[in-house]
Amino acid sequence: MAKPRKEAYMSELIFNLNRFVEDSAASRKVKGVKTLPENCFLSQAITGDYQAFTALYAEDAVLTAFAAKYSKFELDHYDSIVNELAADFMNLHNGLFLVNLSDTEDVESTLEPPVLEPPEEPFTLHSKIWVLPVDFSFGTVNFVLSE
Repeated sequence: MAKPRKEAYMSELIFNLNRFVEDSAASRKVKGVKTLPENCFLSQAITGDYQAFTALYAEDAVLTAFAAKYSKFELDHYDSIVNELAADFMNLHNGLFLVNLSDTEDVESTLEPPVLEPPEEPFTLHSKIWVLPVDFSFGTVNFVLSE
């Protein structure tokens, strides 16, 4: 089983949020959870030497503002474009994280395509599930890592 990489993942996440979304993004304390809320369906699996499940969720208005800040597009309401843009950020961050993991630890993993709609079956999560709330000027987005 691959060793936990929660600290590195969360640290790089904050770096990338400040770099690509809003430079005042501030994380709160990571909390362990047993289940995910129903509105948590924007997700992406990491497979290979390192395996994890990643996701994010927020209120619709906050997720819309997040997508607008990240993409530099004007978005005035929540719709499927918002999900695509939020998933694009997740894909970017996860890809950068895996490149760094490969470069520093010779760990080879790949990304599954992001999930943009609620799944028909519940997600298969790993034994440890963490949620990192991140505060932005427009609200809080919760980021999930399960490994």
